[in-house]
Amino acid sequence: MRGGNPKAVRFTRLVRHAGHAMVLVGIVAPGIAMAAGSETVSAKDKTHQAINLGDVTANAKATKTGGVLTPKRIFQSDETRQVVTKHQIKAVGPTGGSAQALSLAPGVTVRGYGGSSGTARYEVTMRGMKVGWSSVNGDVERNGITVLFDGVPMNDLIAHNGQWDSNEIPILSMIDGINFIYGPGNPASRWFDSLGGTINFVPLQPSKHAKADLGTFWGSYGTHGVNLSLDSGEHDGWSAVLAGGYTKNNTFRSGSFKAPSRSYAYYGNIRKAFSTGVWSVGGYWDNTEEWRPNFIPLKPIPGVTTEGLNANAPLYSQPTSGYYASLPYAAWHKQLTVRDWMLYTKLSLALERNLRLHALMWYRHGHRIHARVNQYLPLPGNFPNAEYYFPTSNTFGNKLWLSWHLPYNTVKFGGYWIQQKYRTPYVGYDVGYDPTTGTTYGPWIDYNAPSIQYNSDYLYNTYLSAFLQDRIEPLHGFSVTPGLAAVEYQTQFYNSGNADFPQAAANTTAQNVTSAQDSSRTFYRVEPSLGLRLQATHWSSYYANYSVSYQNPTDNTFGAYNSTTNLGVLKPIRSTDYEAGAKFMFHDLGWLRALDFNLALYQDKLNNETVATYLTNITLSKFASASAVYQGVDLAFTAQTHSELGAFGNLAFQHAHYTRYVVPVNGSNQSFSGYPVSYNPKVTATLGVDGKFYQSGFILEPRLWDQYTGTQYLFSNVTGAPTRQTMPAFNVLNVALDVTTVAFNHYVPYLHGVKLTLGVNNVLDTRYNPIEYITSGGYFGGNSAGAILADPGAPSEWYVSANYSF
Repeated sequence: MRGGNPKAVRFTRLVRHAGHAMVLVGIVAPGIAMAAGSETVSAKDKTHQAINLGDVTANAKATKTGGVLTPKRIFQSDETRQVVTKHQIKAVGPTGGSAQALSLAPGVTVRGYGGSSGTARYEVTMRGMKVGWSSVNGDVERNGITVLFDGVPMNDLIAHNGQWDSNEIPILSMIDGINFIYGPGNPASRWFDSLGGTINFVPLQPSKHAKADLGTFWGSYGTHGVNLSLDSGEHDGWSAVLAGGYTKNNTFRSGSFKAPSRSYAYYGNIRKAFSTGVWSVGGYWDNTEEWRPNFIPLKPIPGVTTEGLNANAPLYSQPTSGYYASLPYAAWHKQLTVRDWMLYTKLSLALERNLRLHALMWYRHGHRIHARVNQYLPLPGNFPNAEYYFPTSNTFGNKLWLSWHLPYNTVKFGGYWIQQKYRTPYVGYDVGYDPTTGTTYGPWIDYNAPSIQYNSDYLYNTYLSAFLQDRIEPLHGFSVTPGLAAVEYQTQFYNSGNADFPQAAANTTAQNVTSAQDSSRTFYRVEPSLGLRLQATHWSSYYANYSVSYQNPTDNTFGAYNSTTNLGVLKPIRSTDYEAGAKFMFHDLGWLRALDFNLALYQDKLNNETVATYLTNITLSKFASASAVYQGVDLAFTAQTHSELGAFGNLAFQHAHYTRYVVPVNGSNQSFSGYPVSYNPKVTATLGVDGKFYQSGFILEPRLWDQYTGTQYLFSNVTGAPTRQTMPAFNVLNVALDVTTVAFNHYVPYLHGVKLTLGVNNVLDTRYNPIEYITSGGYFGGNSAGAILADPGAPSEWYVSANYSF
């Protein structure tokens, strides 16, 4: 590059140094030169890594108070922890959302109907525990993962579905990293839904230096979007960051209705650093409006056509109407709106040299709307079935704790208090819709409109927790962490359907889908835990932990959408979790610059579960009483050569089965104990390679990775029970290329660099169904009961993006 642009030379050298980085232990991410776990990296290299990996060094202070986990902290933990860094998040491409980023972590799988899209909802599985809703029944623990935004809980406290939707975080450019704790974790980091784990989306943090980033992207199926972030830099201890973005796409499903969807999200944070601590105020707002395509039968069903029941049209199924076929708007449509906003404040204050106070206070408002019309379930008067469901939650919380650093141990003690009001109104209409024109008469929200079904429940919750944990380190490299938490879950349930919908209540043909009486219940439980860690050498660490945790039952067990309650036998869900693992970290091993390997084994016993089966409308079909055991092993590695070629991968094996599953079938209780838990892949694997090359002032970073999902067992809505019937395994191959240059810096004031990205997801155009289940006829009526319905995965999707740094 002699005689070339001096800025280009410096930029190339900068990124060349950044490529020396390597992620610690089990972090799997396509196409990434990862964050170093070595303590021998030079100060100069660390500076360059910080620039390339999302300003990690500049955010070191934030990390100590709850920011993105560092490799060193992961290595020193006696919990099973992982992190997906900002640099790794970029690998999923600009069209992806939170679900695609989560799938980079070991033991995490996602499934949904939207392809690689931030606007669609996905169900997230973390070692068999789930959060989110894929419109398919059969999850033994549907809300077993707590999702945090900057340490603030996003979960609804009590909802049986929709506690958190993946499209609540549709813009990944504002996320600095994602922290994972597998299993309940230690008391200080545990929340009310942390049975299977805790996921913390850490947004961009204010930094010392002013900067700005602008991104634009385009892709298949009408995808496009823009994102922007602004950082003020630090001034007299004050700093601020503001970020936002917009994304839009159509469905990849074929048909006359393109199902346009769009998302917005905005985030801001103001921080004040002073001599004894840090205080900050943050806010987040998101809004997603999407049209969800309907399921499609695997095989043709007599009478179920692309235009309705017994219409003069082709049968609706993958073999007859097309693998990716969808229905016209007039036959079936469903619009989903997810809207949230939250405000929060944090304080980290040194009370004395070894004693620090931490405080978190927040308010969150959540709102969803489901508006659906289905011509396949005709009602009296030949009107199609239509529904409008619009729940709202308002949550206030406060967490306060102290950390006390002593010569041979670190004590943490404190607790949290959370209150929520949750309302779940629902109306099922039989009038007001013209199927010939696809239009509705009158407003959707009409409390006095004639209806065939209605519902309005109020649930008030108060969650309390107090915890004490002590990390005792009598010898260097060996620690014991005993912990104890006490939790209290209060629930008050009120059936207000008749009061909120008086005209429907006066109609003898209308049904209040909640007929349960008002009730209340309070649970008290104690949660013990114990962690052990031994660092045998500077390159190896071994750990084990045990914990018991509890979760409050969901709204349907208290009577929502139900005719009865069983408060006399109702118990909180109990998780007994065992974890053990080893972490290895090698550097300068022959031709390898770094090789990291992680092994984790686990067993989680769930008791006192209530599994609910719902039809396509809100009506509860049946309850099952269940207990289950999850057992598995996760392996993950990353490797980087001195020539800046890399490989990465993970492999997860899991066996999950019911020790108890009792459900009423044909009027009598039937046991399915010993059956496999539905929708938990036996095997998942990720394998990929990446590299970095320098050519005439450009940096080329190609990457290729494959994600494999093994066979899964189906759930049957006919019996409301698991089956031994499986859906096929599948794997998806993805490729991408980043091109970075400073060639345009002379022409644009303050421009520091441009990165262009071209990628193709599912490059082999593999046909697969990530979701399948056995229907009871709730979607297509007629004689469709017993048929298998599916949501197909997306075919090949391309995207291009341009990112500008200032």
